[in-house]
Parts: sequence; structure tokens; C-alpha cells
Amino acid sequence: MKKVNVFIIVLMLLSMTSLLAYDFFPDLIDFIYLPKSLVVALLIIIVIFSILSNRFQKDNSRLILLWQLVSMLYLFLLVVAFTVLGGISQVGISLNNPVLWIVILISIYEIYEQSKKVKVSNSIS
Repeated sequence: MKKVNVFIIVLMLLSMTSLLAYDFFPDLIDFIYLPKSLVVALLIIIVIFSILSNRFQKDNSRLILLWQLVSMLYLFLLVVAFTVLGGISQVGISLNNPVLWIVILISIYEIYEQSKKVKVSNSIS
């Protein structure tokens, strides 16, 4: 994996972590105010950029699959941790939100489809 790709991955994860932390605990940072719509828009932009940046790479398919799995698990565990720590999402991201579970199911399906492609390409090689 190229150094630029690793940098982009780390930057996206740090951005998502920062935005989710701000969303769950907005009172911790009093001097910064971000409207809910801006937080939602930034989260969506980062997720879409993350998906698109990995989809069009010519790198190893196994690494892309690993990135999808790790990022989904990381973000899910981050939501769980922030919820356990007493945070309440200002934009509605919670374990009770059916949209979150739909997104997780879609991600799992994408990971499954990608893993099938990896197995087929490995068997051909």
C-alpha cells in the first residue's frame, strides 16, 4: 500500500473520530460550534470519499477488503464506546437507530462481495 494511501486512511479515520467525538460530546469543546447539518454533511462526505477512494484503486484487493472491514469495525466500536461513556449523538447516530444497522448490513454485504472477488482472483492467479 502506498504511503499516500495510508496517510489518507489515517486522515479519514482521525476526521471521523473527531467528528463523532464532537457529535457525542459537544460540551467538551466550548469554543468550537458546528451546526448539526455541518457535522452530518462532513460525516457523509468523509464516508463517500472513503468508499470512492478505495473503489478505484488498483492496489491489492485484499488490502481494500481489510480496509473496509477495519474501518467498519472501528467506527461501530467507536459509536459503542461513545454511547457507553455516556455520550448522546446530536444528529441521531445511535445503536437504536435503524439507519445505522442498515448501513452496517450494506457494509457487511459489500465486504462479503469483495471477499468473493478476492477468492476468485486468487484462484485464477
